[in-house]
Amino acid sequence: MEKTPENKPSVVSIGEIMIELSGIQADGAAKIGFAGDTANTAIYLSRLFRDNGRVGYLSRLGQGDFSEKLASALSNENVEVSPASHALPGTPGLYAITTDDEGERSFTYWRESAPVRQLFEGAPAPDERMFASEFDCLYISGITLAVLSDAGRSTILELAKRFVAGGKQVMFDVNFRPHLWKSHSPDADVPAIVREMIATSTILKIGRDEGEWLFGIAASADLIADLNSLGEATLVVTDGADRVYVDEQGQLHEVSFNVVEKVIDSTAAGDSFSAGYLHAALSGKGAVEAVKAGQKLAACVIQHPGAIIPLSEMPK
Repeated sequence: MEKTPENKPSVVSIGEIMIELSGIQADGAAKIGFAGDTANTAIYLSRLFRDNGRVGYLSRLGQGDFSEKLASALSNENVEVSPASHALPGTPGLYAITTDDEGERSFTYWRESAPVRQLFEGAPAPDERMFASEFDCLYISGITLAVLSDAGRSTILELAKRFVAGGKQVMFDVNFRPHLWKSHSPDADVPAIVREMIATSTILKIGRDEGEWLFGIAASADLIADLNSLGEATLVVTDGADRVYVDEQGQLHEVSFNVVEKVIDSTAAGDSFSAGYLHAALSGKGAVEAVKAGQKLAACVIQHPGAIIPLSEMPK
């Protein structure tokens, strides 16, 4: 794999970061933060790398006070923001989290007109593509694909193919959100889009339930066989809270975990898992060890409220 001049891995994460309302009280008081699936992964990945890697975030943040605060939040986590992020006006998306007694969360979104929907379009597009090309690993999710336009999705796929052709890595987290596709891209052939992205990736993360929703394949073994027919990606198939199947170069492994007894908030569980996995993989670990690293971080994150836990609570 290519490295930065300092021989350190570098990752660019592409997607949407939004204003987050969490810890909502009966009187309407709430905590304001900043999060979004690929942004969460970028932040946790940056924390894990510390000075031993480079993490960038490519999005459109718009202009104004909250846009600047989003950029500052990323910069404070040592995540490099694309210089074109503020090129055009717009207001970032907003979402609110509510959680039940078992830590399961539900979301309410206000994001239909967020500037990220025009990513890779218009005058800033060449600078956005140039920024992405500086890194040796590309990280995207199904949410990224859902919020972009058809043109934006085509550019993402083109970028991914160029990364792979150049010997670089592409990690794709399917992260399927049916309501998001219906509201943002109602005419899209989602299974076909996801399959094309899978075929282009070198690392794939997908839940067994996502495979059933998208492709009508219920069993993990059948899903793995189907995914292997699409390409040569390392497969990470989550099957519930306590088991992950890993297929690396044709070698299938089952990795089991102890279930976390008390879940405070499951927000960013998958995002932090991806960060832990990618950090380990890019640091030279095999896929099984990378899965264990991802699970360790995710198990810590779900024991805290909100998407981004305090830096002091990161596992050592």
